[in-house]
Amino acid sequence: MKKIFALTLLTFSSASFATTTPINLSTWTADSYILGGQPAGNWNLSPDNQTVTQTVNADPSLYRNNLNQTSYSMDGSWKSGGGDDDFIGFVFGYQNDHQFYVMDWKARTQSYRGTANEGFRILKIDATSRDDLDLYDFWGSNTVDSTVLASLYGSDKGWSANTTYNFHLDFFTTSGEISIQVTDGTTTLWDVTINDTTYTSGQFGFYIFSQANVEYSGFTQTGGVIIPPNAVPIPAAAFMFAPALLGFLGLRRKTKNTIA
Repeated sequence: MKKIFALTLLTFSSASFATTTPINLSTWTADSYILGGQPAGNWNLSPDNQTVTQTVNADPSLYRNNLNQTSYSMDGSWKSGGGDDDFIGFVFGYQNDHQFYVMDWKARTQSYRGTANEGFRILKIDATSRDDLDLYDFWGSNTVDSTVLASLYGSDKGWSANTTYNFHLDFFTTSGEISIQVTDGTTTLWDVTINDTTYTSGQFGFYIFSQANVEYSGFTQTGGVIIPPNAVPIPAAAFMFAPALLGFLGLRRKTKNTIA
């Protein structure tokens, strides 16, 4: 029993001792929700596997890292070419194709399947199945299967074409909290923390909706605890105590996080 406990603590400690690691995007998976007649997303990798560009005006499309993990930070940059004014963003806490968080960013307010407001928001997608999702869930404000957890709207809150923005996500690096910052150089455009523990682990990915020529590049991850399939959920607070407990047990192992 003591041996199992010690091994568990070593798993907790990986986030504490991890270094920042550049991400190889070649192992990621594309997926699209064909809900409104637009094509699937087309995600093109750069030769060095460090940049991916989504090239078509697609229905909601994801590019996921296939890692069920928690207690990590993610950093990178993204930009969109001109010619449209729709959604760019990210998914995280991805459980399956009908349960995940979305952070999206609309360039201009637009009416289509409901009203999509200019600016930022965080959605919680929580449907019974993929078949229950429709365009209203990704476009509008609140539906049966999609809830707005945070938002920042306004006539000056949209993204601009051909501008590189920086993104930072802390996913349960602090107990019970998800934090996101979006910056334009030294200017902070959105800095938000939400307290929602519906999905305390999951996959991370890039996201577009009806927006072509969106480029994601230079992404790095710090920390990260992999959650094996069928594992018992780990309370977020447990990660806060791991370093102290490791010291008490006299364990001195450093773990470097690597993403293939």
